[in-house]
Amino acid sequence: MKRNILLAVVVVMIGLMVFTNVDHIMWIREYATNTGFSWTEELFPLLINNIIWLSVIPLFLIWLAKKDYSNLLLGMMIITVVVQLATTIYARVADDPLAAGLPFVIVTIPLSVILLIYSVKELRA
Repeated sequence: MKRNILLAVVVVMIGLMVFTNVDHIMWIREYATNTGFSWTEELFPLLINNIIWLSVIPLFLIWLAKKDYSNLLLGMMIITVVVQLATTIYARVADDPLAAGLPFVIVTIPLSVILLIYSVKELRA
């Protein structure tokens, strides 16, 4: 059961990563053609937003190793994915780019970094 939840979390995180990256690149291209600036200047926020997906790597390695992991990591994974999903939906609904990116910076990045730390510790154990 835990392995299935872990796999579901990894799949959802990868799906959200692909969606947010494609959505961000499409927004940059559209904004660049409307305002005339170079869209490569706006890639830094995209790179910062990808910090939240780094925890996929150790989670996937835990799944591949068929290791058992703690309930704390299970809870942290579920909370992180729910927050990532909520902030992704909010970013899609928000009309201001700054307002859309703020939840990622304030909530999702720190939570994802904590998940990354716990998953690396769990992988090393």
